[in-house]
Amino acid sequence: MPYFQVPKPSLPLACVLLVMLVSLGACSGAIQSNHGAEAALKTPQGHVVIKGKPVYLSGFNVAWFDFARDFGKGVDEKALRKALQQVKDSGGNSLRWWMHTDGSQTPEWRTVKGVRLVAGPGGSLIQDLKTALDIAAEYDVYIVPSIWSFDMLKDNDYRKPPTQDNYRLLTEDKVLNSYINNALVPMVQALNYHPQLAAWELFNEPENMTESWFPQQQGFYGGKVPSLKQLQKVQALMTAAIHQAALDINQVALVTTGSKSMGKYNSDIAGGINLYRDDRMIAAAGGNPLATLDFYAPHYYNNESKHGAWSPFHHHVDYWQVTKPVVIGEFHANETLDVLNDPVKAEDLCSRLIDNGYAGGWSWQWNEHVEHLMHCQERAAIR
Repeated sequence: MPYFQVPKPSLPLACVLLVMLVSLGACSGAIQSNHGAEAALKTPQGHVVIKGKPVYLSGFNVAWFDFARDFGKGVDEKALRKALQQVKDSGGNSLRWWMHTDGSQTPEWRTVKGVRLVAGPGGSLIQDLKTALDIAAEYDVYIVPSIWSFDMLKDNDYRKPPTQDNYRLLTEDKVLNSYINNALVPMVQALNYHPQLAAWELFNEPENMTESWFPQQQGFYGGKVPSLKQLQKVQALMTAAIHQAALDINQVALVTTGSKSMGKYNSDIAGGINLYRDDRMIAAAGGNPLATLDFYAPHYYNNESKHGAWSPFHHHVDYWQVTKPVVIGEFHANETLDVLNDPVKAEDLCSRLIDNGYAGGWSWQWNEHVEHLMHCQERAAIR
């Protein structure tokens, strides 16, 4: 049966399963309060529980060595070892690293009875990620693969991803099902066991594809774009599939997504909406309780004309009124953040996340600003 069509379990089974998952640190539960808020069962904020161990996730975004080509045709071991050594030297413990990105190299597509469907992870992707995880083990650093990016609907002269097929993956159940069953589940079942794989991140800023500026971008492929509701469904079904695939082999998988903004898309109290609240994700997956994220990983840049209103560096994690750990998945660590009459120097941003109760942060990005990233991380590590 397709993973995104897993039938809704009976209430007793669902509750037993959820309690088991929460006790292992796999998810924050899906038992709803009387007000439809997030789960009552939760992992304490300030840590993400990785394979039974509470971890404050700190480090860098790689985010790529060769945009969209890091997996599928071998690993750039030299660059990877350099990044791992630098995150380790600065006191960090994890790297966020983009995988399919725009789909120009992986996954693999094939025409089946006249219909384009996903046939597999693509090339040597699974072996490449295993190699990378094995190398990361030498440095005791976690890797968080970020599977897709909003770039999946962009195109240019040197990169020709299957943009129309990518749109279909986001909007057609049959295509999404082919991706889940033929690429996503095999990746999880082959690699989730690895001690250096911290979590699976579904998307990098998926909401961008729905915003009015996106079709005006250079490289936009010129076709249709998905709705927020469609993106919510895709992510809910992918989340449920990852959790189910891990359970099928007696493992626990952690799942998150790199939303564009805490205030805009991960909270209901600051003028935005939490698209990823447990009850909303469960509903988007047709009632499947495995569709809940295990922690949030939103990004923050001083944009949207909010002048700091959505800044995690100026708001304690409790401000957002969410029940999951929050890792800030991207932020600039190369410039002072001067908002709300409280300027924070670049080198103090990593420390500010600790002070404000977050569960970690990955600064942007290794192949552009590594000295700033290391300085920020070093100051946080010596606290």
